[in-house]
Amino acid sequence: MSKFENVSVTSGKNQFGDNNTQNNTENHHHHHHHNGNGKGSGEEEIIPVAIGAVAGLAALIWWFFNHIDQVYYYLNIITLSSATLSALALFIIISSGAIAKEDLFRVLGSVIFAVGLFGLAMLSRDHAPNEVIQLSHQTKFMDFWQSLTDHGKDLVISNFIAAIVIGMSGIIAHLTSLRQFSYSLAKPNRSGFWYGIYRAMGAFKMRVSMPLITILSGLAWAASAGKLPGINA
Repeated sequence: MSKFENVSVTSGKNQFGDNNTQNNTENHHHHHHHNGNGKGSGEEEIIPVAIGAVAGLAALIWWFFNHIDQVYYYLNIITLSSATLSALALFIIISSGAIAKEDLFRVLGSVIFAVGLFGLAMLSRDHAPNEVIQLSHQTKFMDFWQSLTDHGKDLVISNFIAAIVIGMSGIIAHLTSLRQFSYSLAKPNRSGFWYGIYRAMGAFKMRVSMPLITILSGLAWAASAGKLPGINA
């Protein structure tokens, strides 16, 4: 980032920056466990957990289709608003007179994310079968799944995956935008609250978020278009 001052730190030979020495003592502990019936009991515990997880997921997907318009309403808000903090960051940087071309590129990237994800959300909603939506309104989740054909189940799962991936991408885009906003408010001497936020969000640099969101967007498109392998293939 170009706005920060160059800070050089001179230190001694050890991590504290002086001539003190540090002695590290490593303690090695050996634990011996004896459980003759561990394998069998572990398998018995995993089976009901797996069954519960599958049933919970099935109920969640039924709820998703039963409230699909509300879900996509909030998805549209999440995707479109993801560039808001980035645009505000640009305004702050311009006001401070410390703008660089990289700042423009980052805002442009955030806007592209927002528009692209919004388009994916609309595409995914359009690909949700109306018959399945009506069925979810008329039945409980067990009857819902029993009434679906194998192809219908694939479509239902694919659309659900698309919505989840779009939501994840929107959250990543928001965090990327927040990092840009914290950068715009951070002090040039690398101190203060906003610099701490900016530094803590190093995983959401634009050069990291851009390929990640691109990959997730491709996955969302494939799921919306029914291009993913089906569970009944």
